[in-house]
Amino acid sequence: MRDCLTEDDRKGDAHFSSIKDCVKMNVPFSSYTLATVYLYFKYCNLRCRHCWINPPHSPTRARREDELEMGAIISALDECRELGMRSIKITGGEPFTREEIFELLEYLKKNGIGINMETNAVLIRQREARALKEALVGQVAVSLDGPDSLVHESLRGVDGSFDDALKGVKALIAEGLNVQIITCLWKGSADRIKDTVALAASLGASSVKINPIHAIARAHSMESSGETLSVKETIDFYHRLTGELKEEKRVRVIFDIPPAFRPMKEAIRERIGSCGIFNILGLLGDGRISICGIGSVADALVLGKIGEDKIKDIWHNNSVLKEIRADVPWRLEGICGRCIFKRYCLGKCRANAYYLGGSVRAPLGFCQAAYEEGLFPESRMIA
Repeated sequence: MRDCLTEDDRKGDAHFSSIKDCVKMNVPFSSYTLATVYLYFKYCNLRCRHCWINPPHSPTRARREDELEMGAIISALDECRELGMRSIKITGGEPFTREEIFELLEYLKKNGIGINMETNAVLIRQREARALKEALVGQVAVSLDGPDSLVHESLRGVDGSFDDALKGVKALIAEGLNVQIITCLWKGSADRIKDTVALAASLGASSVKINPIHAIARAHSMESSGETLSVKETIDFYHRLTGELKEEKRVRVIFDIPPAFRPMKEAIRERIGSCGIFNILGLLGDGRISICGIGSVADALVLGKIGEDKIKDIWHNNSVLKEIRADVPWRLEGICGRCIFKRYCLGKCRANAYYLGGSVRAPLGFCQAAYEEGLFPESRMIA
């Protein structure tokens, strides 16, 4: 087993005198308060080839019969507030495929709920950007998968979506909103990532988050056709990009890789890669309730339905949530059970692990593959 960290990374690790020192810093969640709701709108106006939610397509801004009414969504959020919810992430599908999004934003602002949003920005212009500003949205994360239409639209599947997304980003930044660019890493974009970072900086984005594509839902076909990066290619790309962007000061770049592969000080300081599984709940666009959006593609992780089940009862009594609270991180399997970061990252993404491994205790697929290929850093393992 070899240590895939660079020499500079290992020098940085000298800040910690032992693995025990690092483990002491990894304090697990001690509260099961419902802090954040992830709200997923069902439909999307794009046809993204990699989407893990797999939403049906609709180019229009209107509610469909199989979508939850806004009144029911707000009633569910009232239930969540009684459990302590103080923030929400609005995502999709695409949130702006619903005209009632403006009603929702008003409700959230009135009740002092912190808001973050994920959007493809195609439908955002001044009206939408101003509504987000007035609702005091903390961050708007916009999907932009390349520095030009060729790269972006080869993944997003709709002609003209690149130019429309740029117009949306410019409208958001003109209103003074904090915009993060989210870009996917695959073989079709790998050699243009630096150009995408440069574009984000020129637009005035505050950060760029790079997400490697994993084989969930639609992305299975991309993996089968050899379009996704292997574990080794992803690790090598991370180290290469980190070195090449050392002088990039205009925009913060975040690479979504498990903390075990990061320099120790960065992993602890940045708080990147920690799963919020103990304090979140997902409300899906058709009314189903899950641990996050994974219920869209994993029926076993559907916990109930809005209007039929009390969210308080789900939160306190659902068997899946009880299993997560009892077994994570203490009974994580595979390399996740041996990792010094397990109390910090909690296996990083339990939804991903369940989808690929069939259990909330399953190791994260990326980390387990790295271990089996001799790529998991020895310095991050408990003997």
